[in-house]
Amino acid sequence: MDELTKSVVTRLRRIEGQVQGLQRMLESGRECEELLTQVMAVRSSIDQVGILLMEHHLERCILDELPADSNLVRELNLALKTWARFGLVPGARSELPAIDRPVETSA
Repeated sequence: MDELTKSVVTRLRRIEGQVQGLQRMLESGRECEELLTQVMAVRSSIDQVGILLMEHHLERCILDELPADSNLVRELNLALKTWARFGLVPGARSELPAIDRPVETSA
């Protein structure tokens, strides 16, 4: 098992424990604010796993031909981390407005 896989598996096991703890908190009647805080912690942990996997995807699948120390690889990794820091993860943005297009009719 490579280092990335080990790291992701470790993080996922930790997330699993967080979710189980959240279930116990809910069952024991903990305050809503405490539950929501833990939900955000789980969400953040999942986002971090996504970042690791996206970095791997960029390096191994998209930029495989470029040297790992190239400026492009560094810039993409920085952009990904910045994107994550600002919460720009899938589902976090509002829907784009629909573009009005004429409906094509058959003649």
